[in-house]
Amino acid sequence: MTRWYTEYFTADYWSFARHEYTAARTAGEVSYLVKTLEEHAPGRRVLDLGCGIGRHAVALAEHGFEVVGVDVSRWALDQAEESARRAGVPLTVVLADLFGRADLPEADAAVCLQNFGWGTDDEQRRFLRRVRERLVPGGVLVLDHSNVTGILTRYQPTARFEAEGVVYDFFRSYDPVTGRNQGELRVTYPDGTVARLLDDVRLYQPPEVAGMLRDAGYEIVRADADFAAGSEIRIDTRYVQFVARAAITPEPAVLDYTRVTPAPGDLDLRWAPDEIEFVRDVIDQVWAEVTPDGRPTTATADPVPDGRPASVPADLVPDGRSASAVADLARHLAVTDPYGGERAAPVLSAHFGARITPDRVVAGAGTTTLLHALGALAAPGTLLCTPYSHPDLPGWAARLGATLRPFDPADDDAPGTISRLRPALVLVERPGVVGELLPPDRVRALAEAARNAGGLLVLDEACATYAGPEASAVPLTSEVEGLVVLRGLSKGYCCGGLRVGFAICSADAGAALRRVAPPLAASALPLEVAMRLLERGDVLQPLRTALATAKPELVAGLRRLGVTVEPGHPALPWVTVEGDVPPGLLGKPVRPIFGPPRTRVSVPLSAERRTAFRALVDRAAPADG
Repeated sequence: MTRWYTEYFTADYWSFARHEYTAARTAGEVSYLVKTLEEHAPGRRVLDLGCGIGRHAVALAEHGFEVVGVDVSRWALDQAEESARRAGVPLTVVLADLFGRADLPEADAAVCLQNFGWGTDDEQRRFLRRVRERLVPGGVLVLDHSNVTGILTRYQPTARFEAEGVVYDFFRSYDPVTGRNQGELRVTYPDGTVARLLDDVRLYQPPEVAGMLRDAGYEIVRADADFAAGSEIRIDTRYVQFVARAAITPEPAVLDYTRVTPAPGDLDLRWAPDEIEFVRDVIDQVWAEVTPDGRPTTATADPVPDGRPASVPADLVPDGRSASAVADLARHLAVTDPYGGERAAPVLSAHFGARITPDRVVAGAGTTTLLHALGALAAPGTLLCTPYSHPDLPGWAARLGATLRPFDPADDDAPGTISRLRPALVLVERPGVVGELLPPDRVRALAEAARNAGGLLVLDEACATYAGPEASAVPLTSEVEGLVVLRGLSKGYCCGGLRVGFAICSADAGAALRRVAPPLAASALPLEVAMRLLERGDVLQPLRTALATAKPELVAGLRRLGVTVEPGHPALPWVTVEGDVPPGLLGKPVRPIFGPPRTRVSVPLSAERRTAFRALVDRAAPADG
């Protein structure tokens, strides 16, 4: 289907538009743009979206901006290039429909003037999201739109303009239900030739555009009237300009590992590969149970269409062949327990010493899929998160239109902050990056405040496994509403590859999460292994015993190297340092959502890694005394 705007902006249209878009008007708009971009844009690369004949693009290039003009009209782009050539400035043009998959370059800013509303509401939202994705962090969008109330105050269904023997007749019809204005521009030339140009524009009120910008992941800096910075927007304002900044959209944390390559001789303390030695025996025992000849002998009675239960009992594989037993378990699809609650709830209840019902459990492919699902509950709305929150949930929520706000759960007024801001979600890591373990009473207070504000408290306890099950806040899910606690088997258990995680929820929160979480996310075989690991109880005490000596040694060595260290909770196998680590060490950068950068340094546990660390410190640190 041909869209009206692909055939509208021709020489016929511009024969009229040059009378409306006068040199004086263009100069005023350009002056506004230059001042706004110089004040708010982080650089000088600018996208002019719907640039037309280049009346803004060329002028911005004359002011030293690197401009890429994008338009759907080849004729208009040819005029823009010719104008740039005459002005002696560089201008790159791109022929593209902005409602298609336009290949836009990265930019520090984008301007979109007199062309918002050409598509449907959904197309406008997708357009705003795509532009945001091409803006650098802190990049700015200047979005101009026609204010429907300003138009309706002077609305005329017909109008005529004459110039140089050409007659321009306008016919308009506004639909207050759809908000769209359909029109026709009829151009009659002196020789009797008539050109008919049809348009169909969605007209918005400023609050509608502001909402679309927020939903698309922008923070509104200001709104101006008729290209006058700071001017008041009134009912009769004709044009409204929004200055909006691309909101923070953190990337998944796992990508950090792909960005750093250890130099030869570096001691890589981004992770702790020696942790596995403290749980290897338990993991081997569990796998021996679920793989014959030590195959499972217990199972939940969860019949499915092919008659097989969730786990594979011995009588299901009478010949005892190992491959057959594992294959039966691996291929099982638990369609009558799609969120894993029936299988997991009894085990989780025993592990955490709390009564947990199946409807309050959601199993996922690691905590990652659960974080992704929770992002849908944050938008639209506000997500409160700590400065060093794991970035996955904030990033996904921001891309869906949530507004991120910094939050300190330990602050005396933290419950009051929740009450005032009324967030959709409050995300707290327990323990956080610097190792603090929020007290249960504070968790309770935050959960109650979130619930009273109509939101949820999400407690990410992925790293709380190190402290043992008795340190978890999971039992609170049976006592308060509005609480979701995330647990996994990656940290401590060294079983991240199983891709099994759990959300243990208050009754009200469980129903909300199941509405957005994918069912059948935890496969039967990994889930069975996870359950049997948890049935072993607290298996990480040997690791904590090793940390009791290895962690103080790491802290002391880093301090000898002149590093400011935050040791954190004694059960955690890492410390954090301000800024970067000294040469010769490699830590994992912690990308803050808010605040200064930090680096996480894993505790060397094996004799080999501890010796290597001591040697590095002895070489690099000044002699004691």
